[in-house]
Amino acid sequence: MARLLLLGAGHAHLDAIRAIPALVARGHTVTVAGPGPCHCYSGMGPGVLGGTYAPQAMALPVRRMVQAAGGTFVTDTAVRIDAPGHAVHFASGLRLEYEVCSCNVGSLVAHILPGGDGVNGSTVGAPPSPVTLPVLSVKPIENLYRARQTLLRLAAHGAVDVLVAGGGPAALEVACNAAVCLARARGNAAPVVPGGDSVTLVAGRGLLPGLPERARDLCRTVTAARGVRIIEGARVLETTPEGALLDDGRSLPAHVVLLATGVAPPPLFAASGLIGRANGGPDGEADGGLAVNAHLQSIAHPDLFGGGDCIHFTPAPLPRVGVHAVRQGPVLAANLGTRLDAHARHAANAAPASGQPPLVPYIPRPGHLLVLDTGAGTGVLHRPLGGGALCFGGRLAFLVKRAIDTRFLRSHLPPGGTLPGECPWDAPA
Repeated sequence: MARLLLLGAGHAHLDAIRAIPALVARGHTVTVAGPGPCHCYSGMGPGVLGGTYAPQAMALPVRRMVQAAGGTFVTDTAVRIDAPGHAVHFASGLRLEYEVCSCNVGSLVAHILPGGDGVNGSTVGAPPSPVTLPVLSVKPIENLYRARQTLLRLAAHGAVDVLVAGGGPAALEVACNAAVCLARARGNAAPVVPGGDSVTLVAGRGLLPGLPERARDLCRTVTAARGVRIIEGARVLETTPEGALLDDGRSLPAHVVLLATGVAPPPLFAASGLIGRANGGPDGEADGGLAVNAHLQSIAHPDLFGGGDCIHFTPAPLPRVGVHAVRQGPVLAANLGTRLDAHARHAANAAPASGQPPLVPYIPRPGHLLVLDTGAGTGVLHRPLGGGALCFGGRLAFLVKRAIDTRFLRSHLPPGGTLPGECPWDAPA
């Protein structure tokens, strides 16, 4: 018997969770630790903000899934991994030992703003404060539901100025869906920022710098159609009770700030001494992720694995986008099973089985499909194709995205789906 400990129940661990019955049948035990009973699928978060989806539509009931499969679910957050000692320490004081551990602990918004009231939705449900400014990050994804609740609450009290910080795909999706949210809150049929309200996207050095001109032009067109103002060449420096200060000296009014300024791994690996050149990663804290090889296995600690946003993939650093976490899932599940079986044989003093499968490499595919949810059932699709690209916007783009997202969720949802109220954040403000 060998013990598997999964830290996080995100996209890259869903295949491992699905494999729990097979692992248990082989004599292993599986414990999954996560911050809550549900995991939110990031692809549908902007649609929840805009009102396209109900909040439970983006949630997977991972605690119920783990328990039904024969595993143990622990609601807690890992704060330190003792890799040499094969143990993990948690925020509650709990310590769990393992033979094999895998990390899929997601990411945090990379740049936190000084001022405001924090980035964890702490003001949702509270009356408007004259002192602090609500600041919500796009991570964790359920914050987009909290952002919707905040906008609806503010709209009930008067005009709303929304400021979105960031210039990447997430920032554009958030800005467009915030516009739709406000329009619907005012009872407007047109998905445009209502008169008296505003949505401003402060895009830093530029909007969508990683996309080709055709895709950027489509995104600018739909953003303008939503009534969103774009500011480029400046970034948000800090918040004040009245709004935000930009690094070019300008002040902007805001009733709420939504942060989509890129993502970075959480501090877990730095706190565990698992980053830097000694662990196979870049020098210092330049990346902050767990350095893994092509098999998604730690360079320095072979019983430690990882996937998704929290890793530094040493063969070729990957963008932190959900498609890689999803594609890493089957590879990670296979390799965890192989490593567990090797531990079990070693404990039993058994010889390696003939035909023992080797660890499977994760081979990233060149390019990936990107479909942005621009609100009200529209989207912008971009897919590199050879030396060119397929790029278009409108209803069809959104339908492609919806088909992909719903197919992925249905492939993992248990019978009955996610139940109303099963997620603790799924409640009216």
